[in-house]
Amino acid sequence: MKNQKGFTLVELMIVVAIIGILAAIAIPQFAAYRIRGFNTSALSDVKNLATSEAAFFADWQGFAVTNNAADLAAAQAITHARVAAGTAIAGVLVTGGDGVATSDFLIADDNSGTSRANAIALGNGVSIVANSSGPFDSFTAISKHIQGDTMFGVDSDVTLLYQDPTAVAAGTALTVSATNTPPSTIANDDFNGVATYVVK
Repeated sequence: MKNQKGFTLVELMIVVAIIGILAAIAIPQFAAYRIRGFNTSALSDVKNLATSEAAFFADWQGFAVTNNAADLAAAQAITHARVAAGTAIAGVLVTGGDGVATSDFLIADDNSGTSRANAIALGNGVSIVANSSGPFDSFTAISKHIQGDTMFGVDSDVTLLYQDPTAVAAGTALTVSATNTPPSTIANDDFNGVATYVVK
């Protein structure tokens, strides 16, 4: 009997208690870490959108703000001039990783009336909603990862990045109707004064 070796019940209970304490601390931290990663993906994509749109504007004198054929036709019917007045294009939703090839780009109409596509890269689960003040003369856009809890915004008229610090439940998809995306007005900071948005 004296040569038998093993752990006592008390020793095993102590080890289990220590593992339980470590798990109780680590699991919430891991969940918060994952949400921060998803938010960073949405922020990166909206920054890339702003850069891509600036390059697109330099080439075609207009921003790509729609992937909807009806919206594009309406914008073409107004005028090809870049003027402040015009029919707004509101609530264009683009989702990354949705498996729909036609939704991974935005469309604009150049001065000659030719449709131009601006391909944008979005991470899986990231969605962007874009608005235009008129026929492609300015835009606002917000992004959110479906598993993130923060929305990020950009405006073509300013270089600032905005975020909505009010927590949006993780697992909530960005939709056209459920967003507080400000409408776009040319030569105006459209996020300034929107109560939930702050400068990032």
